[in-house]
Amino acid sequence: MKNKIEISEELLRGTGVSVVDAARVIKNILDFLPKGSKLTPLQFCSKVADLGRRHFRLAEMSFKEAFPIYLESKSSLRKDSLNDIKYLGAKLIKVSSKFAGVNFSEFTVSDCEEWLNLAFKTPSMFNKGRAFLHAIFEFALRKNWCEKNPIRQISRKKVIEKEIQPLTLSEIESILTTSRLPKFKECLPAAALLIFAGIRPREVRRLCWRDIDLSENAITVRSICSKTGGARQVEICASLRKILSGKIPTDSAGQKICPKNWAQKWRKIRDLSGFKGVWVQDVLRHTYASYFAKRFSDLPRLQLNMGHSNLSLLRSRYLNLSGLSASSAKTFFN
Repeated sequence: MKNKIEISEELLRGTGVSVVDAARVIKNILDFLPKGSKLTPLQFCSKVADLGRRHFRLAEMSFKEAFPIYLESKSSLRKDSLNDIKYLGAKLIKVSSKFAGVNFSEFTVSDCEEWLNLAFKTPSMFNKGRAFLHAIFEFALRKNWCEKNPIRQISRKKVIEKEIQPLTLSEIESILTTSRLPKFKECLPAAALLIFAGIRPREVRRLCWRDIDLSENAITVRSICSKTGGARQVEICASLRKILSGKIPTDSAGQKICPKNWAQKWRKIRDLSGFKGVWVQDVLRHTYASYFAKRFSDLPRLQLNMGHSNLSLLRSRYLNLSGLSASSAKTFFN
């Protein structure tokens, strides 16, 4: 009959673990067996092994290694949404190679907060970065690369919205005049949509000529174009109609309203119109909302045009009627 040593060697054959090594491991485990425990040494070792098996990650993954995998999982998103993810991930990797190389399972709450503060200096960008990190940690949880999401314990920063002054009629005319120059004339319809319909810049970039119906006096912002994912129609005022009339191509099926290299051309138009270095994001959407409220005093109607789910955002952020006269609002729309 085989003795216990022979049986042990036979059980361990091919594992690369000797009988002595196995004994050392067992001894190390038993060093943690509490005195007076009701578990036998064998039961305690079995419990430790089972616990380790259930919590052991088959693969560790660092942020830098995981980012391309996460990006691939989002390939069905719109191009600008993907670009946002690429920017935020690249920013985090660039600002700290140390944190980028840390495994998801090793991150602490303080690590994540320090990393976010290094990468994103303003409260609004901090919040965007936080939302991105939260999403990728949730992805890591599903992949079993970590056991918790530390971002859940990091609070969003309070964003104090600055009052945005709507553009004056002369400032608006300056933009339109520049847009009418021969080298920019193909940009005029898109610029007019931003000014006289209050459509979001990203939505304008997605709009096609087929979305404009002059006979119905409406612009359809389809769900695939909308920021919020819900379709809406925006009314066409007289000023906008005058600019769009005669501009719609006859063979316009699927053709985008924004011309090629729109972003660069639109920036040049703003610079040449006197806004170089001082352009305020979303100022045209604020301008449209303020002039509309002054002209028509109809917030529910404005809410539909703007695509907001309720009126609170309009009242708290978008409306600034100081300095606007009834005559200037009438001129704006007519």
